[in-house]
This record gives sequence, structure tokens and C-alpha cells, in this order.
Amino acid sequence: MTVTAEPGTASVFHGVIEDESDNRWYLIDDLRLISSSTVASVISKEALVRWAANLAAKAAFDELPTVVVSSRVKPCGNTGSRCTGEGGHEPTTRCDRCPCRVCRACVTAWLARRHAEHSARRADEGTRIHDVAEWWALHGEIKPYDDDIAPYIASFEAWVAEYGLTPDDFLVSEVIVVNRTAGYAGTCDGIVIFHADRSDAAAKLVARVTGIPWKQCKKRGLTVTLVIDFKTREGDEPKFYAPQALQVTGYRHAETLRIKGTDVEVPMIPTDGGLLVQIRPDGVTPRLVMTDDDTFQRGFLPALATAKWVIEDGPRAVSSRTFVMPETIAARRRKAAREAAAEAPPATESATHPAA
Repeated sequence: MTVTAEPGTASVFHGVIEDESDNRWYLIDDLRLISSSTVASVISKEALVRWAANLAAKAAFDELPTVVVSSRVKPCGNTGSRCTGEGGHEPTTRCDRCPCRVCRACVTAWLARRHAEHSARRADEGTRIHDVAEWWALHGEIKPYDDDIAPYIASFEAWVAEYGLTPDDFLVSEVIVVNRTAGYAGTCDGIVIFHADRSDAAAKLVARVTGIPWKQCKKRGLTVTLVIDFKTREGDEPKFYAPQALQVTGYRHAETLRIKGTDVEVPMIPTDGGLLVQIRPDGVTPRLVMTDDDTFQRGFLPALATAKWVIEDGPRAVSSRTFVMPETIAARRRKAAREAAAEAPPATESATHPAA
């Protein structure tokens, strides 16, 4: 990393929290800043809905004998039981409150959770792949990794070789970016310099950003600095979605970035654009995405406002308690008056019987 901790402004990072709906918040100084990824998630992802439905349908056919048997078993009544986890017993232990896992209700719930279980596994894989990429950017070597992510790591190594990247090209890696004015923060996978004279692939990437023919870019040794976001995908075909571009847009338009391992913030590094780097078992697809001021103003900021409204004001918008009946208001006022009278000090003798 070439970014240093000086000069900068001191601030205190208190951590990242998630609420019951998996919305993420960064706690910095006395601010509670919404995550850039949470902002992007407010946009409906129809493809993810279809994916979840397809997983459930596939599981139903894969486990057809189980489904047929369960259709003849009455609900056990424990399908929604929370007897495991915090305050309960271990998942490997069984009790009389445990879901039976064989009745129609239990099997239906299991099928419905297929996407959540799959997402949790993929998230864990993605975290471990990111960790290996970050270690390489910081130390110049691939640290030990689990066998299940080996194809992804091989793809990552092939990508850095194809574009002639070195750890010194990563100005920052896994850095928190902050925009106090707009009220959000996020964790950026990296800000990277691409050198056109390193390879044909790098030269063609630089050409697409600068608009200069790639051979000229290579001859002149031009460079571009891009905000990158690694995405992992299990399938063989590359796929990208508009919310991903908004997430990178938020990173690029941050005001400051926090030097990792310190409480120092420095101004955001000037960049030329944003790049999604999709890592798959069969290869890597880098995709330049729109992250300009127009995308920030007309795409990210409206999504930010919507996300905050949905999270902070949305529940109140449909609550039965929002519009209170007039008689309820009057009853509350009478109760408050009685409580105030009960707490008032008793009248003094002189006040009760004034002197003649």
C-alpha cells in the first residue's frame, strides 16, 4: 500500500453492526452511517427471486421421495421451534420441541430455506476468497487456503498475471470509505493502478477508460486508477447487475478513507472509474461500470434516501399506532393530568387557611 497515515484526520471507528433485517451500519465517531451495500440492496433483484425459487424447485425434485412421504405426515407443531442456538441446545442434540424434519410443514420450511443456506455458504466462501486476495495485495504472496476455494484462487492468480498487477499497484486494500455529508460508509476491496505497458489486456482496459487506442496507451505507458470490487460467482457464465454498479459508485464518491489498523482518515484518492472483478471457478471477468457524477446523483443518492426511509420510517408508515384515535389521545391527557396531580407536593397550611 502506498497510502500513508499522514497527513490525516483522527476519528474513532466503533465497528460495523447489522440489524434484524441484515441492514449494515458503520459506527464512526458519533455517527451511524448506512452501508453502501445496504443502499444498493434496496433495489429489487428479480434475478435473485428467480434463483431462490429455482433452488427450492430443484431441491424438491432431488428429494422427491422425501417430499412424497412428508405429504402424508401431519404437521408436528414444532416446525418453527427455536430450541437450538443461543439459549438452547446444540444442533446435534434432539429434544421434544425440535422440528421433526419429516412432516409436510417441516419439509416445506426446509425447501423454503434452501436459498438462505446456499447464500450463507457462498458468503463464507466469498469472505475467504477476499481474505486471500487482500493478503496477496498486502504481502505479495498467496496465504494458505481451503481446498474448496482453490479454483477461485487459481482464477485470481491468473487475473493478476494477465493484467501485470503487483501488490504495489494496490494503493489500498479492504479499506473503509466514508461520506459524512451524504451519510454512508462502506468497505472497498481496493483502489488499483492499471499500467497499459504491462500487458495487452491492461492496455485495452486503459483504452476503454481513456478513449485512446490501446496500442498508443501501451506505447505511451498510460495508467488509470480504478476503484475495484471483487464479486464471486459459482456459475460458469459472467453476470452483472445494476445495484453492483451503485455500490461501486458509493465507494468512488466517498469523501475520505480510513487507513487500516489506525484511526486516521485521509482524503479519498482521485480515481478514473470503477471496476467489478467477478471471480469464478472457470476464470475472471473484469467489467467497467458507470460510476460518474450523474450515476451518483441520479442513482446512488436517491437509492440512499429510499433505503433510509424504508429502514427508519417504513415500519411507521404502515403501523396501526401511527394514527391514534382522538379518544385515545384524550385518555392519555387525562392520565397524564392525574399522574401530575399525584406527584404534586401537598398544599401548605397557610395556603389552605390564609390568615385573616
